[in-house]
Amino acid sequence: MLGGFGLIGCGAVLHVSDSFAFSQLRADRTTSIRTSNDETALLGISLVDSVETGAEETHLAALTNNTNSAMTISLTLEDPSQAELSTRSVTLASGGSTSVAISVANDSPTGTDALSVEFYASNNTGLSTSLIRSINVESGEQPSLIRNIRDRTENNTSKYRITYQVNNVSDFDNIKISVKNLDVTWAEDLFVERSVREGIVEYSQGGTEGNEHEFTFEVFDGTGTPVLSESVTDVSSGENPPGNEEPSNSDGPKVETFSIVDTTQWNTTNYSLDYEVSNRDNFEEVQVTFENTANDWATETVSNGSFPTGNVSYSQGGTEGDTYEITVAVINQNGITIDSESITHVSGSDGNVSYP
Repeated sequence: MLGGFGLIGCGAVLHVSDSFAFSQLRADRTTSIRTSNDETALLGISLVDSVETGAEETHLAALTNNTNSAMTISLTLEDPSQAELSTRSVTLASGGSTSVAISVANDSPTGTDALSVEFYASNNTGLSTSLIRSINVESGEQPSLIRNIRDRTENNTSKYRITYQVNNVSDFDNIKISVKNLDVTWAEDLFVERSVREGIVEYSQGGTEGNEHEFTFEVFDGTGTPVLSESVTDVSSGENPPGNEEPSNSDGPKVETFSIVDTTQWNTTNYSLDYEVSNRDNFEEVQVTFENTANDWATETVSNGSFPTGNVSYSQGGTEGDTYEITVAVINQNGITIDSESITHVSGSDGNVSYP
């Protein structure tokens, strides 16, 4: 009665006509239901366990027609924005096989069963079958640690502001950060453990300017295994150590534009700055730094939490004609600078400047 055809497995529904011929066979399952006879069923499917984001034309599945007549197979992604299939429809002769490749988008969601494909097959005898398969999506990028150590040492006090960001660790558990003074034993060391992927750590110790400090970063996954580690040393002097990087977030808030009106007069620098930022996700505030490159005492940072537009102002006497590095930075809810843009301007030289 089955004519030698294998069934797809549990969950199958058979529709039998008056002539006892099978007119339809349907089955909907995900990878949580694994069977041993997928490859020998009416539509044989040998599917990979996982794919990676950013992968181009990588093997997804081998399809085999196990019926006695030609079979047409259609493939549909549940979320077409996740990937591109090498073929969406193929016709196989009896016993024929083919391979299907997939190109996964860089921004595709990752995780268990994150990508689903529906297979629909039919032949000229009226037999049809459809099923859904879900596979894991892993990040195609390598785990990375971005760290930024700012040396703010002054007045014989070692001061550091440490920014970190952990990327592409799918099973991230925690990061451990330590600061150790290598020159004196009486100085208090710092050790912190954080369960968030990004953040800021502050360190300060009086009477230690000029001492060498060791900074250690260790990233652990859910099994307690260290995934990433890095150590760097720095002599506290106000100069930053090498290897600093700026954290980023491609989906986070961005600086779109800002404009500055310069009304400097009577040897007093006056700036009024209007800004516009985009993407409110995790937005906390905008920080604008008016850095006087000649006089540190005239440098000032002003904040504004208004979104998407806002205004800040700056005024400082005795600075007309000084050069300013003006930076607009977007800060997220973890205190991290996610995006920033800068322009250089001589106060009193031009009434209006803007970015971009």
